[in-house]
Amino acid sequence: MSSRTQKKPPKSTTQASEHPQTFLNKALSNTRFLRQDDTPFWKFLKESNIPYDKSDFPFLTYHPQPQLRKVYNFPEFLHLGSRGSALSYLYQGFGKALDYVGPVLDLEREHGFNDHTDRHTLWVTQNGVELLQRAGVSYDGRSEYGAKSEVLMTLVGMTHDLGNFLSRKEHSTYSAWLLTKMFDKWQEHPYEFNHALYAILFHEEPVLIALDQPLEKGTPLQWALVAADKMHVGRERIGDRSFASGVKHKALEKDKHIFLNALIVRSSWHVGVEEFVWHLDFSVEQLEKKFESFTKGNNRIWMPGLIQRLFIQKGVRYRDSFAKMFNEIYGDRMKLAAKSIFLLYPFVSKFRVELSDNDTRAKVGSGSMTVWEVSRS
Repeated sequence: MSSRTQKKPPKSTTQASEHPQTFLNKALSNTRFLRQDDTPFWKFLKESNIPYDKSDFPFLTYHPQPQLRKVYNFPEFLHLGSRGSALSYLYQGFGKALDYVGPVLDLEREHGFNDHTDRHTLWVTQNGVELLQRAGVSYDGRSEYGAKSEVLMTLVGMTHDLGNFLSRKEHSTYSAWLLTKMFDKWQEHPYEFNHALYAILFHEEPVLIALDQPLEKGTPLQWALVAADKMHVGRERIGDRSFASGVKHKALEKDKHIFLNALIVRSSWHVGVEEFVWHLDFSVEQLEKKFESFTKGNNRIWMPGLIQRLFIQKGVRYRDSFAKMFNEIYGDRMKLAAKSIFLLYPFVSKFRVELSDNDTRAKVGSGSMTVWEVSRS
């Protein structure tokens, strides 16, 4: 790594850099785009057999060891008026780079990783904006929701996972670092920029725990990002490598994350009377052509033998088996989402996860059921 010394980062990342479990100190002393093991990014893509075009990364130079360069002006960005304007502005600097997050992360697991391309970041951004807007509060909690909160939510929603290019384990740290390298003149608005860095750096529970930063010490911008990020589950989260693996290579049998996401048509939410409902639209039928690899040719998602036996021998419906599995796999995700919602909406006293299906075969269980719920302590 380069020994060049950069300016000190905003307060939140300075605190993070002092912790031995992060790599932020190492990253901040460098302007090169290197993987966590110091492999230059272009070399990594080539060795991983990921086809690439350097022009898809406007924020990187074409050097063998690519250098980061400024592609954004923070004062200019901050004065944009809406999510749409902010998205248009950000895409000019990202180019098509977000398309590469999927192939990079797919290397992490045998059957591929959850989708982290802009299918994910756009969902998180849209829902984060809606969560913040519905709460009616600004990014820092000091005033009412407005244009500045909307563009900052768009910024953190679209960039919170960029660090995956360099390290999955430390991706939130690297995502925050990348913001300091891609934006020019952020020192003119350190208060707003620092809030964006904080939300990105602390959107994952391991970092919150490791750096002793409980959500209660955070901000509405962070809470909206965390809640939206954790509630994004379903078929659009399935990556291309997982589809390619399919039933033939036992992807659904070996990776429960893929199986659970395949069974969820859509994830949504609404704020009810004193309760927040995270709704999962459950289905094992009505599959698009893309899901053929998850079926046996009958347009119905393949079911593991255990779930089939539970239904045949004990009458346990598919959705009940799903609910149990969902709790086992996504328990921590639901708890973090609920905690964020309670902080964002003081009037909400209950967080509930609801599953519904229009059962046509008497195997699933028609109607709605509560998968998980928790009351404000």
